Amino acid sequence: MATGFERHSFPSKQKYFKNQLEEKPKPQLNFKEKITNDSKPFRHKLKEKPHCLNPLSMEQRDRHPYEFELKKFSPDSTFLKIKHEVPHFQPVSSTPLIMVDTTEAFEHLLRDLLSQTVIGVDLEHHSDRSYRGITCLMQISTDKTDYIIDTLQLWDHLQPLNKVFCDPNIVKIFQGADSDVIWLQRDFGIYVVNLFDTLQAASLLGFQKKGLYFLLQHYCQVHVNKKYQLADWRIRPLPQEMVKYAREDTHYLIYIYERMKQDLYSRHCLGDVKITPEMKKGTPEEPKDRKSKSKSSQITPVNEKGVNQVLQVWNNSRSVCLKQYRIQTLEEMYSKFYSSLNKEGKKFNNQQSYALQEIFSWRDRVARELDESPHYVMTKFNMLNIISQLHNQPENILQPISRHRFVHQHLPQLHEVIVKAKAIAIQSSPISKKQTKKRGAASATAVPPVSRPPMKKRKIDNVASSTITKARLIQQKISKVEMIDLSCEPNQMKERRPAKKINTCKVVLTDVVQKIDAVVVKSSSGIETRPARKSRKVQLIDLT
Repeated sequence: MATGFERHSFPSKQKYFKNQLEEKPKPQLNFKEKITNDSKPFRHKLKEKPHCLNPLSMEQRDRHPYEFELKKFSPDSTFLKIKHEVPHFQPVSSTPLIMVDTTEAFEHLLRDLLSQTVIGVDLEHHSDRSYRGITCLMQISTDKTDYIIDTLQLWDHLQPLNKVFCDPNIVKIFQGADSDVIWLQRDFGIYVVNLFDTLQAASLLGFQKKGLYFLLQHYCQVHVNKKYQLADWRIRPLPQEMVKYAREDTHYLIYIYERMKQDLYSRHCLGDVKITPEMKKGTPEEPKDRKSKSKSSQITPVNEKGVNQVLQVWNNSRSVCLKQYRIQTLEEMYSKFYSSLNKEGKKFNNQQSYALQEIFSWRDRVARELDESPHYVMTKFNMLNIISQLHNQPENILQPISRHRFVHQHLPQLHEVIVKAKAIAIQSSPISKKQTKKRGAASATAVPPVSRPPMKKRKIDNVASSTITKARLIQQKISKVEMIDLSCEPNQMKERRPAKKINTCKVVLTDVVQKIDAVVVKSSSGIETRPARKSRKVQLIDLT
């Protein structure tokens, strides 16, 4: 069976766009289920629900179909056990590789995965020539075999993978699964139960670097080439260099998973070990009384703290699985885009703001119709160049921008937007934050500071009706206190003399009843007992 991995020279991304993609139809045009780019809310694609605890409801298709199962999930005790010795990983060169690009090969893959307890998974995504993006490749590794699934070829046949991905008895290891979980839901209707995210484990271990590139160096002493991280994964046949890169994303995940469980446990097997700078750099210190310096050697039997640390990774990973794909509205996308420009310090007058919003809407509309990414239709750089000059003549619009294929095709529409923007009365652009700070600093030297108004007295609850608990709280409060007679008439309050103030004293209530007989005041001069009128209410007022 041809693997599709014949060696040939890898063309650059620019040459590939120019020589192949402009001539060949997009792969998404061959999908049986056509991609729609409308703004309707996303509804899940599940046709059946394997491993369900709560029956699938077709009426609530806007909700996460495995929300109930995920909230009930807890990893089996066998997954929490720490291996005394982790078998070393097999080299990539000696591991079988199977390319899955037919339904027969997919059925063979499914049978093999259902017999596993731990697998590593990763996806390769493309977002430049599609409005929402498409998943181009899926890599799955067991402890003996590496699989690469051509998702573009099997786009409409991958949902049975839920038998594996939703099985709570199979651990799915991802590295940074936040985007992968969303792509699986959007493109194939695949959900994940029992996820171990190595990114979450790296966070708990205190690593400053948490990417797969670092984990491969730290645990496997393997250096990978990041050249193809942003490559165009729609290329068929795949060059051998890209095949090797894709395999390495999952080939070592099972080994890293076992090693990270050891490290998560060992941080607590000898007590609470402090995270040192060496640990944060990715080189955890070995406990002094460990018998062996090898990280894959025997370790102390599992204790409660170590198990809780390992279990925390599953809990954090479950939160990732509960994420749900959602389609943003045009208003939400523009608000996010405009906020990013504000953070960059970009300022616009009312003409430019109108043109920016209209061109943003035009770009989004064209991208939806042609199934292109908005960035591919018009870059942010070109958009800002157009609104910064607002040329009156249509031909002048093309001057300050590059790659204006779509701009040339829709030039009359863009010119109409600019004409309407120019008709708006211009207003001065808002003052930047730096200018505001400078003006504020200059005015501060000329204008004297304004004195603050005196603070109002804060009343404390009526002591006569308070409880013993409140009295104890008052006992602990050291403040300036004055006694005020509240039994007099309101019109007499202004005429009465102010009560004598006792500076920095501690009020101690000997007894709390409905009526207070006396108040004991403790000050630097000694203890003094002052009588309180039985027929009058007494209230303490905090003068601080």
